Amino acid sequence: MGKNILILSFLAFICAPGATNKNSDEVIVKGNVSYDFTLADLSVKYIETGDSLILSDIVRTEGMKLLYNHANWSGNNSDKLSIRDFAETIIDSDHKGMNINLILRNIQYAKDSIAVTDYPQKICLQYLPEGFSFSSRLCFTVGYDLGIVYLNNSSVNVAHKRYLENCSELKYFSIHELHHAGFVMLRKNYMPSLNINTYGEMAELIAYFTHMEGMAVYAAYDERSKGNALNNDPDYVALRDKALMNKYINRYFEIYNHFLSRSNDTLTETDWLMLGELSSDKRLWYRVGAKMAATIDEKSGRNKLTGLIAEPSAHFIKTYLLLVEK
Repeated sequence: MGKNILILSFLAFICAPGATNKNSDEVIVKGNVSYDFTLADLSVKYIETGDSLILSDIVRTEGMKLLYNHANWSGNNSDKLSIRDFAETIIDSDHKGMNINLILRNIQYAKDSIAVTDYPQKICLQYLPEGFSFSSRLCFTVGYDLGIVYLNNSSVNVAHKRYLENCSELKYFSIHELHHAGFVMLRKNYMPSLNINTYGEMAELIAYFTHMEGMAVYAAYDERSKGNALNNDPDYVALRDKALMNKYINRYFEIYNHFLSRSNDTLTETDWLMLGELSSDKRLWYRVGAKMAATIDEKSGRNKLTGLIAEPSAHFIKTYLLLVEK
């Protein structure tokens, strides 16, 4: 399996309580987060009517621009489609035959239980540095992926199978994806290049995604626990299995140290295969990253944990190791 295919594989898996809605119910503004349903609403109209003229409106939405920019960064637009062709492809290929009533249900659920309540922003701010302020848009989409982040904005796909089966999962993943937006903001909108060639670059990539994904998984843990939803996601099932997590931690550091110890070596096809264990198979950077975050929070406090977000991600891993070696 080639490098580009593996990159695509792993990416297919990346408050103001009194504020009022400043616009229509398509863009609900709460403090410094805009909950944007414009793309989702237009996509439903397009699916219902098949009117290609609606695509002209779809490609102008902030949500579609977000998905398109992410696809170009990640390599998911390897065919170099125009934004119009890209929009048509992801909506038609994934969702035109779906139960539109379930999609509409999810859109309404997201408006009522996520946007109007400002749910994810309130939770995320507990897992970001004191005084942090978002300048972000959380877009609700029909198509592309479970959820993504690109720079300071993120999205959740209301038509994903997971949410169609259980709409309450939208709440928890809205925390996950919005936290990513805060994480990237604190890194001055830095997102790593996926065009890498050396072991050192791979180690940095692994550290970044371990830090970002681990923090997002951890940020939703308590809310899932309160909602009796830990068993709804395999990441949280794994986190409560001590024996399994010990195996995962050992394997994670085997992989991470493999790259860290020989930073100038050139990556091979075999090296790229290891990425699957981290991102999709055992999901090591999600699960081990969340374990690292939990350990730092418990042993050093929330301020230490959140303060590490703005630092190089290797510091996050080193901090964890120092704590468990004591």
